[in-house]
Amino acid sequence: MNKVIYSALIATCMLFLGCKEDKVQNVIKFGTSADYPPFEYYDSGKIEGFDIELARLVAKELGKEAIFEDMQFTSILAALQSGSIDAAISTITITQERKQSFDFSESYHKENLAVVYLKEQPIIEKSQLSEKKIACQLGTIMEIWLKKNVPAATVIAVDNNNQAIESLKAGHAEGVFIDGVQAKAFSANNPGLAYQIIAQADEGYGIAVKKESPLLNDINTALKSLADKGELQKLKQKWFKDN
Repeated sequence: MNKVIYSALIATCMLFLGCKEDKVQNVIKFGTSADYPPFEYYDSGKIEGFDIELARLVAKELGKEAIFEDMQFTSILAALQSGSIDAAISTITITQERKQSFDFSESYHKENLAVVYLKEQPIIEKSQLSEKKIACQLGTIMEIWLKKNVPAATVIAVDNNNQAIESLKAGHAEGVFIDGVQAKAFSANNPGLAYQIIAQADEGYGIAVKKESPLLNDINTALKSLADKGELQKLKQKWFKDN
């Protein structure tokens, strides 16, 4: 091959690889489970929600772009561990158990815990959960809370809250344990359902990263900056103004 052509090809490849590397460095890939409005969900084919907008603001604070990979909630932390995503944001509650394997940002939101029920079969206090079939999303703080605080309940853990609500409507469950924002949304969209706040989560939601990830300090710095500028509060007012 002509040396001039060969050198040109090498230069082109190096330029391409350099551009690709710069693009990767300027992106934060977040794992999420887009079946949890108003935190993360699809709207007209695009992922939207409080968590999604927060991730975009965090990335912007760091001079980067946020991109998202949608997956089952139970797969998110495994994807983080394998390195296929850089961070995870999907109403992930910060727990001591999870902190053994992952690092978490400072909490950005703490949610009420509620039960959704059929209007003709109300559940208005914690004691009424006992010895009932209660559906919740697999791997969430709701599942952990139920098993810890209401051991006599039969916990039906499913992949997402849409399935949990359907199990309630079909009579397979007597209640759905869920966060307050979700409870209100599902009750509003299903005339036969109502909800009651039962407790408040002890821990808040955080952005998860791998252990010892340098991204942790950057994310915490960005969250503090957003809070100091009032952007975090504006975001909460936008998405949770009725709560």
